[in-house]
Order: sequence, then C-alpha cells, then structure tokens
Amino acid sequence: MKKIVFSSTLVLTFLVLLFSCGKDDSPTEAGPGGPNITSFSPTSGTVGTSIFITGQNFSTTASANTVKIGNTTATVTSASATEIFITVPEGATTGAISITVDGQTDTAGTFTVTEESGNAGITLNKSSLDLFTLDSETLIATTTGGANANDIVWSSEDESVAIVDDNGKITAVGKGKTLINAYISDQVSTNSLITVSPSVFAVGYEVVNGTSIAKMWKNGVASNLTDGTDFGAASSIFIDGSDIYACGIIIKGLPAAVAWKNGEILYELTDGSKYANASSIHVYNDDVYVIGNEELGDDNISNGTIWKNGVTYATLTDGLNANERSIGEDIFVNETGISSAGYEESEQHENGTPKSWENTTQIDLTNEAYHGRGYSVHAVGSEVYVAGYEKNNEGTSVAKYWINQEVISLSNGLQNAEAQSIFVDGENIYVAGSYFDDQENPVQAVVWKNGSATEYGVGSAASSVYVYDNDVYVGGAETEGIVRAIVWKNGEALELELTEGASDSAVLSIFVR
Repeated sequence: MKKIVFSSTLVLTFLVLLFSCGKDDSPTEAGPGGPNITSFSPTSGTVGTSIFITGQNFSTTASANTVKIGNTTATVTSASATEIFITVPEGATTGAISITVDGQTDTAGTFTVTEESGNAGITLNKSSLDLFTLDSETLIATTTGGANANDIVWSSEDESVAIVDDNGKITAVGKGKTLINAYISDQVSTNSLITVSPSVFAVGYEVVNGTSIAKMWKNGVASNLTDGTDFGAASSIFIDGSDIYACGIIIKGLPAAVAWKNGEILYELTDGSKYANASSIHVYNDDVYVIGNEELGDDNISNGTIWKNGVTYATLTDGLNANERSIGEDIFVNETGISSAGYEESEQHENGTPKSWENTTQIDLTNEAYHGRGYSVHAVGSEVYVAGYEKNNEGTSVAKYWINQEVISLSNGLQNAEAQSIFVDGENIYVAGSYFDDQENPVQAVVWKNGSATEYGVGSAASSVYVYDNDVYVGGAETEGIVRAIVWKNGEALELELTEGASDSAVLSIFVR
C-alpha cells in the first residue's frame, strides 16, 4: 500500500447484573422500517447517568429521535442508525425506555431511576472524554460515604471502541462511542461517555542539518526513529492492535534494512555490510513480514527478499537469468497466503518488468515487451491487486493496476504517470500515484477511484493511499521551495505540523485506524 517516491487492557470482563436489557414480554413494536430497540445499558442510575441504546432504524439526526424514560423525555447526546446515547433528565422516574422516529415508536424494558445516596457514591473527574485511537487517559474516581475506591469495578460497554483496566485507565481502540462504567453496587455506580476518533499514522523522512532522519507521525505529532547520527528513512507502517510497526533503512556505510516496533528497533534485518533496504511491512497472526531487497553475493546483484520475524524467509527470483535482479516493493498477508509486488530488471537497471509473487511463485504481469514496475499490492481473499506502470510503444509511462493479472490502464498515455499505491475497500478500488515530467520528476499527485481520476495540487506527489470509514487519506509531499511532507483527507490537506519546515521531507506510507 505504499511506494517510496523520493531521494507510514488488561480488560476486566465484568457483566454487571442486568446491564444489558432485553425487551418486555409485551413491547410496543415499531412498524416496518421504524425504530427497533435491541438492548440498553445500564438498567438503573441516577439523574445525569448516560444510557447506551442499541438497535436499528434510528435517525442519525439526534433531535429526530424522541427518547423517553416512562413519560419523561430524555436528552439525546448523540445518535447513529444503530446507537443512541441519552442522559437521564431531571424529573425522570422509573419507566420503560421508548424511542419514536417519524411517528413510529418502539418500547423496551424498564430503566430504574435511583436517588443519590447520601452515604455512598462515586464521581468521575470527567463525564465525557474525547480520544484518538491508541491514546490513553485515566479516569479518576472519587468515592464518598461508605463507598470504597478499592471495590470499584470498571467495564466498557464496547471494547471495540475503548477498553479500561482495573485502575480506570482507558485506551482507545477504534472509532465510535461507548460508556465506561465504574460500579460498586446497584446503588453506587456512574459512567463516562467516551468518543474515539481515528488516528492518522504516517512514516517517511525529514532532512535535518543535512541528515535524513526516519520519522513517524501520529496525528501530526512527530517522533524520530533514528537519532540523526546516521542517515535513515522509514518506508512503511502497519498497526496491529496497539502496536505500531515500521520498516526502512539506516545507512552506516551501506544501507541496512531495519524494522521498528513502537519506536524502537525490533529487527536489524541486515548488518550493513552489503546494500539492502526494507520497503514494506505487514503483520498477520502475530508474525511480522518485511519485504525489500539485499545483495546476495559479491557481484552487486540484489534480489527481492522476504523476512519473517527477523529471519530471511524467501528470495524472490525465478533464477532464469543470472544478470537480472528482483526488487520487492510491497507485501500483503492474509488467510490465503503471502502476496508481494515488485519487478525484475537487468543489472544495468534497465528493462524492468512488473511482477507479483504468490508466496514464492513468480507471476508475470506483462509479456515483458515494455519497461514497467510493480509498486503496491492489496489482497482480498484470493484476489490480488497490483499497482504500478508500464511504458507504451511511444515510451510514455502508463499508470496501471492488475487484478489477478488482468490489466486496467488508469492514464491515457499522453503524459507520464505511475500508480504507486493501491487500496481495496469493498467494491471500490483506490489507486494513488503521480504524473511525471519528461525527466521523471513528479509534478502532480492523482488518486483514481474505480478508474476516475482526482488531481491534487501542481507540484505534489502521492506515495500512499488508505481508506477508513469512507474517508480517503493520501500521503506524499508537495513542493513549496522545498519538498514538504503532507497528508490529504478527501483531497484536502490536513492541518498537521508534520515537519520543522526547514528542509526536504516526505510521507512515504500511511495507516489509519
């Protein structure tokens, strides 16, 4: 999903008694297409308590949902088609939860409104909290009267959104909303509404005082993967659970391939005695796969290499021509196996031909009549998508992608273009790339969705595309006197302070979750 363009709780499982409530034996059912409540929690609480309601056919406009506890209308704090959060209002008394949308009403079980205990209680320092994924914050609980803070049990209503440990430390997991509950007994409990937004991760490089530093950014906040003593660059990023993986190079004499985990070197894949680089990283079933290339002997011929958990796993070559070398550019691993993309070329770096590999079996994407390269791969089940380019008979580079070897041209061949990153989201195929001038310098970034092009600003280049919740994120660079790292969201540059702005920099890979 990337290509280098320039020279990416301890969970305490606690089931609170009756915290997830089914319907009454005789509910008022909604008509066809009307609201349908499947559960709500908690089932009791004081005025001010947040209630999480799940179901179907709710209005995504909060004010269009009329939610009542008994006969008292509650405040809707947020709503989607399947989730509603409300706050127990002043004056509410014990009664059934009901939702009315467009004149149709559905009613579920009883919510018990309790009174504040004068002798025991819990309060949290925040009744709501906004986080980005993989961020953490600890809620501080204060107890009164007979309540003992050591007896508090913490739980999350939706652990796919946020998890909480037994000290109230919340870690954001995925986009959405959930309630974090602090509970001692039916009469002593409270909660906080957690809203999680996706994080945008990126890796690349920035030149500082003449030295390229491998960089990682999270929501625009930079951290260094190399210390500036040696030249470095990060070419790919992958998020697995709460862990952040990246790969790239560190140059100590010759470039050495490395992989990082959470900002620290995880594997030194090569020792720097021979040329090598790491182009792409993917984690699957706790195994860490990296693809790149390294010299295999003293003849300066390097071959595409896959490392698994820091050890050489495979060399990507068909072995038919000793004067050819293979280059591994991107890797994707799923239940059907290891898919890779790259190219073969002559020893003189000419006559490249785009290739893919299924595990270690080489797939010829073209008839090798014209020069081309494969840069990016994405697999969905057994369908393998590869993006790159191939020159036409006029010598112009045509951006292309292949689906199981079936080729689709993205550009018209009138201007040099290359496809450098591909991402498949359901029925939609997104490809990011650039137009180039006759000297093969990028002049404009472009994103194709199902073959339809959207051009970005002149002087820009795209290296990576990622789609999350229908939003299209693109990483790359733009020229403003210097080359400057940039991330676009739906075609608009995010206002992120990615660099110090003094020297060249670029985003080479992005990941959103």
